[in-house]
Amino acid sequence: MINQYAITPDLPGGTRHFDFGCELVKRGYEVCIFASDINLALRKHMRLKPGELWQEEENEGVRFIWVRAALYEKNDWRRAWNMLSFSWNVTRVARQVRNKPDVIIGSSPHPFAALAARRLARRSGSRFLLELRDLWPQALIDMGGISEPGPTASILRAIEKQLYRDAHRVIVLARGSRDYLVVRGVAPERIVYIPNGVHLGKFADGGAGEGDADHTKRPGEFGSGCFTIVYTGAHGPANSLETILRAATILSATNKSIQFVLVGDGPSKNSLIRQSQKLGLANVIFMDPIPKERIPGFLASADAAVITLAAVDTYSYGISPNKLFDYMAAGKPVICAVPGDMANLVEANGAGISVKPEDPEALAEAAEKLFAMSADDRRTVGQSGRTLVAREFSRQVLIDRLIGML
Repeated sequence: MINQYAITPDLPGGTRHFDFGCELVKRGYEVCIFASDINLALRKHMRLKPGELWQEEENEGVRFIWVRAALYEKNDWRRAWNMLSFSWNVTRVARQVRNKPDVIIGSSPHPFAALAARRLARRSGSRFLLELRDLWPQALIDMGGISEPGPTASILRAIEKQLYRDAHRVIVLARGSRDYLVVRGVAPERIVYIPNGVHLGKFADGGAGEGDADHTKRPGEFGSGCFTIVYTGAHGPANSLETILRAATILSATNKSIQFVLVGDGPSKNSLIRQSQKLGLANVIFMDPIPKERIPGFLASADAAVITLAAVDTYSYGISPNKLFDYMAAGKPVICAVPGDMANLVEANGAGISVKPEDPEALAEAAEKLFAMSADDRRTVGQSGRTLVAREFSRQVLIDRLIGML
């Protein structure tokens, strides 16, 4: 598996590939994951020494190959160079790694890593599977990052077409991506739906609302007596965290018992902190990224959780956010400010409240509704989400689908 942003549980981020790898190893497969040594959340080298191109470690039977990539701070040309340098170094390192794989899965948080996977598969005679995480370049076009027609869009469209053509199967994480692919000429029988999910056993079945009706906090991450709504993950332009700040501004005048805790990092974090300070928001707390293995305990101390994204058409059908499934696995009511499929999922299963994206008034109103619920009612909502995860989005369910495809 080649995914620049794959991690082991001691790091911040998503453990999809590590979890899949562990389950595959249990079933007799040999698994090797190529990932960047630069953690996406922390944006610094985590394993490699200066001048070291790669390093191998084994974790629960899964071989991890940490590969050097260029450092970056912002979403500028250095970020693009970071992606390209990882993809180039993967092809260099793969020559030095023993064993010829039967299958290479190229994951596309960006297309260059998937392109490297395709190149390696052709060189080794392996089957190439494309895992489509983000719809490049469509998401960039919809967000206004690049224009179509234009030279950058044309290059990315050509790479996209090549990847779709050469992949033996295309794994999609969002159901809506299937229609997008069919329009792009991918035969439906080559598309396999394997969404994000969670290792449910790592989340205690505690449910929401473990404090009393006065929101007295149980021991945990948060020391105050406030009703705490958490956000975990990237702080970037796509995440629309300004909406949370504006909702917090409204609530600071109407309900001082509600606070937001934002944990993570990203290119927008410093500006968000400055904006929060300028607004004098005592009800917003920023925290550093935490390892994935700490997420279940962190969520257990919260009352509810929130997910926000920009009001972009691609996000209405082409995403499968890790954090949403973490929230539901932890039994937390969710405020879902994401358009389309994710909002429908939350609403249809009674797992929380969906609101219009980039609408701070609606988000503040949803927070007030959850605050006004009894502890038992919040627990019922949270357990609805956990039941959904157990039925459709647990790693055990998803690994069977992956093995069936293999």
